[in-house]
This record gives sequence, structure tokens and C-alpha cells, in this order.
Amino acid sequence: MTIELSRGGGGQRRVVLSCDAAGCPVRLEPPAAEQWRSDADARSRARDQAAGWTRNPDRDSDYCPGHAEFSTRPPVNVVFTLPTATIRNQVGDPLNRDEYAVQLRIRLAERSLTGGEHRMLTAAEADVVARLLDELAGVYRGEKLGALARELSTLLTTAPMGATDRRANR
Repeated sequence: MTIELSRGGGGQRRVVLSCDAAGCPVRLEPPAAEQWRSDADARSRARDQAAGWTRNPDRDSDYCPGHAEFSTRPPVNVVFTLPTATIRNQVGDPLNRDEYAVQLRIRLAERSLTGGEHRMLTAAEADVVARLLDELAGVYRGEKLGALARELSTLLTTAPMGATDRRANR
């Protein structure tokens, strides 16, 4: 929302509502407010007169009727699930990414304890896998799955004692 002060003898304060949804060009100019109104009062009055428009106070954003759902808050007791893109359970539903990250960490711990057979990656394979893990970590930044990806990428690209770091060549 913007507030524009009129110039001239009218003394009216124009308020223009703009939809804060990305790429939405919708703007609305409710009837002008009196000059004596404060900015906050003029904004509040404009919102009251804008039929169908909604507001999200957490984001300090206004939304046109077409994007009104962006202003609603989810119920407090709702837990957001972060579905995996390709990993599914036995029923075919996506797993929660945080739960999947925990499962993967458990699997890593089990493998290191049992010392099971494994194939060594070539330097080129390790570099490619590390780059893919870096990309995954960037996509899931701030999530458990992203943190796991970053840790494993670092593990793959950390050079043994006396060797040079392969990451420097990226």
C-alpha cells in the first residue's frame, strides 16, 4: 500500500492499495481521506473501504480479492509437512523430509557400525555427488534434509591429510 499526499487546494490524502502477491498488478484507490488523518488512520480507513481486500499483519501485506487466501494464517495446531519429491512409503505417499532425514542419519550410523562392504567413489564421482548434494542443501536450506546434504557434501570434498581441497577447483 502506498500513501500519496495530494498537492493543491483539496487537502485530501490519497491512499492506493496495491496487491502484494508476486506479479499482481491490481491496484485500488478508495475515496480519499481527510488531510488531518494520520498515515495509519488513512491506511486503516482505506482498507475498511476496499471490499474483498484482505491483510496479513505478520507480513505487513495487502491482497486483492483474487489473492485473498495469501493473507490467511494456518491454524496454530497445524503441523506443516514437508513432502519428499520422489521418496514414497509403502502406500505410495510422500515421506516428510524431516523424518526422512532422520531415517537417513540412522542408516548412516548403522552402516558405519557394521562396516558393511562398500565401493569407493572415484574423485570425479565424489565431486559430482558433492555438487548434487550442495544443490540439494541449497534447495532445502534451513531444513534437516538440507543440513544432512551439506554435511555429506563436506565429507565428500574434505581432502585427506596432505592433499588439496577439491572444492577449490569448483
